[in-house]
Amino acid sequence: MKTSILFKKIFSSVLFKSGSVDNKISQLCAQDLTLILMYHRVVPADQLVQAGMYVSPATFESHLIFLAKYFNVVPLNSLTVKKNRAGIRGKPSCVLTFDDGWQDFYEYAYPLLVKYQLPATVFLPTEFIGTGKQFWTDCFAGLLSHRQATIPEKLSCPDILPVVAYLDGLQGSFAKRLEAGIEYLKKYPLSKIEKVLAGLSEIWQVDLAGSGRNFLNWAEIAEMKDSGLISFGSHTVNHQILTTLDNTAIKNELIASRKELLQRNVVDSSCVSFCYPNGNHTKEIAAMVRSAGYHLAVTTRKGWNRADADKFTLKRIGIHEDMTSTPALFACRIAGLI
Repeated sequence: MKTSILFKKIFSSVLFKSGSVDNKISQLCAQDLTLILMYHRVVPADQLVQAGMYVSPATFESHLIFLAKYFNVVPLNSLTVKKNRAGIRGKPSCVLTFDDGWQDFYEYAYPLLVKYQLPATVFLPTEFIGTGKQFWTDCFAGLLSHRQATIPEKLSCPDILPVVAYLDGLQGSFAKRLEAGIEYLKKYPLSKIEKVLAGLSEIWQVDLAGSGRNFLNWAEIAEMKDSGLISFGSHTVNHQILTTLDNTAIKNELIASRKELLQRNVVDSSCVSFCYPNGNHTKEIAAMVRSAGYHLAVTTRKGWNRADADKFTLKRIGIHEDMTSTPALFACRIAGLI
């Protein structure tokens, strides 16, 4: 275990036992603030997933137990009404959101949400749903994990050589190289990222093809919607970072994804929510989201939300295993104490 995580575990335990967490949450409740949590995947820890992208099923269950005690867990669409539900019975409101529409949500998270009867919203990249496609981030993880000896002369596309050379030269543990490589690639448009991945596949002698299904299918989505607990929103069509696209492409991503969700009866036209891929947005993009017919949008900006917050730039607190693996860590994370 990293020294920093061990220290945070000890420190969070002290804060939790001292009553500091209770006091902080009480203060936030008095300010009529709403908490939105951002999850990605709920999977066993032995799977090949970025450290900041998952919590284990056991950790997630501990979160639900904590939230049921300290919060009113409410649907995301409740935030569209003028007065939110913070402060009911002396508890602040909390919304659970899940990005990307991973199949493991159905396998691991959904049964626990049913068990504790707590609502959640899942944001879907419609082009990936019900397919065997992979995000480029997972393609890169697969290439990196199966990397063979480098053969630079095999590279058939010299214009991407500087990017490929940078990624080929990454040092450190697998987790560090994966994190660094993904952050480096995010600044490029998808077309270039795909060329780079093909180049890495050549020089590392690794097949790009994935195996199995990573994302939910429409039957699973329909079943969960019918439960009355799970709602859905748009995460664009192709999960591209919107700030890397021109306005025409952005509009297409917004309109086409919303249209498909409505046609499949996945969302109610009275409240269609949106999630910015990677959180990247501008004032202009937020205005385009509103114009496309959405009713609210969430970002990756950390914090709680006031009742009068801009509904198209809502803040969330990211949740992952390292920082929330104990109830004390989780409590301090959402209270903003660590």
